[in-house]
Amino acid sequence: MESPRADESARPPQAASPRPLRRPRGRVESRLTAATVILLMVSSVFGEAAMLWQSTVLGAGPSGSPGDVAAATASPDGSNPEPAESGAGSPTPAGSPGDSGRDPDATPGGSSPGHTPGASAAGSAGPSARPTLTASPDQSPATPAPPPGTPLAVQPPRTTGDYLLMSAARLVNLPTTGSAWTAMLAIADGSLGAPDLTDQDNKHAARTLAAGLVYARTGQPAYRDKARAAVLSAIGTERVEADNSVLALGRQLAAYVLTADLIGLDGADDQRFRDWLSGIRTRILGGHGRWVALAATHADSMNNWGAFAGAARIAASLYLGDTDDVARAAAVTRGFLGDRSAWAAWQPLTADSATWACDPASPSPINLACTLGGIDVGGAIVADVSRGGPLAWPPAPPGVSYTLESLQGLVLQVELLSRNGYSDAWSWSGAALRRTAVFVDLATAAGDDGWNDWSVNRHLPWLLNARYGLGLPIEPAGYGRTFGYTDWLYGPG
Repeated sequence: MESPRADESARPPQAASPRPLRRPRGRVESRLTAATVILLMVSSVFGEAAMLWQSTVLGAGPSGSPGDVAAATASPDGSNPEPAESGAGSPTPAGSPGDSGRDPDATPGGSSPGHTPGASAAGSAGPSARPTLTASPDQSPATPAPPPGTPLAVQPPRTTGDYLLMSAARLVNLPTTGSAWTAMLAIADGSLGAPDLTDQDNKHAARTLAAGLVYARTGQPAYRDKARAAVLSAIGTERVEADNSVLALGRQLAAYVLTADLIGLDGADDQRFRDWLSGIRTRILGGHGRWVALAATHADSMNNWGAFAGAARIAASLYLGDTDDVARAAAVTRGFLGDRSAWAAWQPLTADSATWACDPASPSPINLACTLGGIDVGGAIVADVSRGGPLAWPPAPPGVSYTLESLQGLVLQVELLSRNGYSDAWSWSGAALRRTAVFVDLATAAGDDGWNDWSVNRHLPWLLNARYGLGLPIEPAGYGRTFGYTDWLYGPG
């Protein structure tokens, strides 16, 4: 399977000190106390009840679809509240960053982070018990502040004639020279591939977005025609009971929606797209033991499945003008970022993910600021980082890689919301995504996977740097699962 590679002539990485040598990966063996196990059992029972309520709330939307009720059902035996993200017989977890995106002949890389990780990151937890909370969940001196910077101002609310992603005035003033533009133009001019919403590694949607962006910037009809045909060709390529249907849909749908918006899809084509888009948000696609419909997966999954589903759902509902569902989705996103008062009806924790949670009895997908056993876990996405096992420093693979997968969906969720009525989204839960960026930096400095080790993640630092004034290492952005070209969209130009 192809691995999208950024144009080697694109904007070079910022200068920084060499990346630290990888040191042997440690593992902290953590055993939950009996009291914690009881709490988790109780949490699981109440979690299932909460999901029934959740499905009712989601089903009350304008679409009137009952799909979310079925989507929120647990696995048949109730013993696996967080099913493996794989198809039957697959030796590698489906949805793993390893399925696509690493350049096999590339030097692991990127320059080292632009800020110094906190000293507390080197700590390790004792093996005798689950690490104890040593800092308040809402304020921790262990999470280092980002370095001084001048982030790009959050864009003003969208007005008539603007795009979902950014203002028309800003986009039309982006450069049509330079390596970032040249790389995106080459993708728009090349083969987009074939659409397949059952293939979680398909990049047709991300390439289609390049054609849409080039049209929006240049106004050349050939790019609109190409993008239009590509968007319409994706309709109906979903299939009920395809393996990991919702993950495949979540990874691709937002790019098609953004493209339709950028090219001003209209007439019968637009009506056809809207009719399909409205239903696909809650249609039961199956293909997984728990997550079988897009909106309900967003409202239940604490990991990258929920992150991608949320980006797709928010983009779709914004395009449709479904403000009621955007409001429901925004509440779920708030909850994912740490605000349990906004949303808390998540899947139960596993034993491993509980060891990473600041508060296992009342967890949030992204940790608020805290330390556990001397380890700064603020910003950790507990259900993703635990894919490598229980609490350890640095996190055992593929924990950080899955964290970066989640960030792909989350940054797009927050960027779209910040443009469309939720201007403070980047600051929710004390700037939760900045906290996650710092967590990844700390893990990278300790020898774990970094921002640019996987080609599908290279667009992330550009947007995070722009919004938070961070100094994350940059390489040519290319494109990820559902978004990309951020060196052109958010770079210095």
